[in-house]
Amino acid sequence: MRLDAAPDGPGSAALTDELDLLAHRVGRFLQRLDADVDDVEIWVGRTGRYGWRVQARELVPRMAPQVDEVAIRVHRAGRVGEAHVDRVDEAAWREAIQQALLHAVPTGEPRPAAPCARRPGPMTFDPELADQLAPAAELHRLAFAMADNTWHEAERIPGLAQVEGEVAYVARRYVVGSKGGVVASLHAHLEARIELNRAYGDVMHQTHAPESYLPLALLGPRTWRTMPRAHVTPADLGFSGHAPIVFHPRVLETLLRRIGPLVFDAEGRAGDRPALTEGVEIASPGVTLVDDPGLDGLSSSRPFDDQGIPTRRTPIVVRGRVTQLWRSRAHAARMGGVPSGCAWRIGDGGAGAHLRRARPGFGSVLMERGEVGFHDIVSTVDTSILIHALDDLTVDPVTGRFSAAVRWGVTVERRHESRLLAPGAWRVSGHLFSLPGGPEGLLDEALLSRELYDTGTGILPYCFCRLKF
Repeated sequence: MRLDAAPDGPGSAALTDELDLLAHRVGRFLQRLDADVDDVEIWVGRTGRYGWRVQARELVPRMAPQVDEVAIRVHRAGRVGEAHVDRVDEAAWREAIQQALLHAVPTGEPRPAAPCARRPGPMTFDPELADQLAPAAELHRLAFAMADNTWHEAERIPGLAQVEGEVAYVARRYVVGSKGGVVASLHAHLEARIELNRAYGDVMHQTHAPESYLPLALLGPRTWRTMPRAHVTPADLGFSGHAPIVFHPRVLETLLRRIGPLVFDAEGRAGDRPALTEGVEIASPGVTLVDDPGLDGLSSSRPFDDQGIPTRRTPIVVRGRVTQLWRSRAHAARMGGVPSGCAWRIGDGGAGAHLRRARPGFGSVLMERGEVGFHDIVSTVDTSILIHALDDLTVDPVTGRFSAAVRWGVTVERRHESRLLAPGAWRVSGHLFSLPGGPEGLLDEALLSRELYDTGTGILPYCFCRLKF
């Protein structure tokens, strides 16, 4: 597709109007619904992605202006059924309601309360950024600058054989409705990714309009300048057993988002293992972890969860001890208390390709800073491993043990220049938390950096620990 044939994206007015229209359509459908049911819940997630992929020296458009996902839950006489569709279409919704009724099971769930949102809601959409990036030519300009500057830098520092990446503007709309009402939320951000020689790279995530796009244009050259040239394997370093590791905040957040729902759900964990209780020590006193969907400027923040419950700040771990657990709407109805507003259908509370049942998880992640600077931490050992990105992450739903390949990483050495972790040669595994009756967790002895890093969906420090290879 030529640049002049690429569609422009929507500006701020178009996105706002579209969200209002989507919410109105959901509300009107529920008001006119004449099915013999106690209540119907509708969750709609719409994602638009406008961008350009970088493939070697070429730019390829990636335009998906509208991808819809809809989940419908039906309540009737103490039974609840669920169905999914992939379009905003009232006939499809009626058919989904009938399918949900056919597969309804007794749950004892009460009728849902009217959807409601926290006030004020977090700032997750910047009209100025939307208007700046609506023209396809503007996104093309940014992607071209990132790629062209990268290849220009490769003329000065040879060795670059492959460049892959993307620059995209991503807009997400969420609507949750029932017979009691409708709530809606709008989110958008600019994201960029660059990967060099399939061995090392960097990403950025921006919710507000920046003063300058120069950092994005220089993302590739900066990464190429700092990318080590020598590859190293665990055997090259003589590591056996455990090794000193530093998790980049993006990696730490990834682990928390995957492991946290298995650990901090008040319903309990897989395999009939009981839920944690408040006061249990599961990490070092330096660890304080908060689920805070009200943080401004993070694209994962939300004023309501995917069941229409207002989100709230939940201190999950304070000074290493469990202080609160995520309480779903159903759990709160059975056991008493207030639901946490923590039910998300797609991992991290965002729209994605595979719709699933709502379950507790993080809105936006906040981990308090440590007391020691990053450079002071890594200087305590001769060699440590800084991991920037993981691949093939798996988590045991019963034990919480994780295993993953290292996608991007470098050594941090006192006596040598940093070296690149050889692609495919490094795997890491372990337990993040010390769960009752389980092995010691990495966060038991972890050091957290004084520096905090904004990932776009969380604010976290670097994490220094010892990890098994």
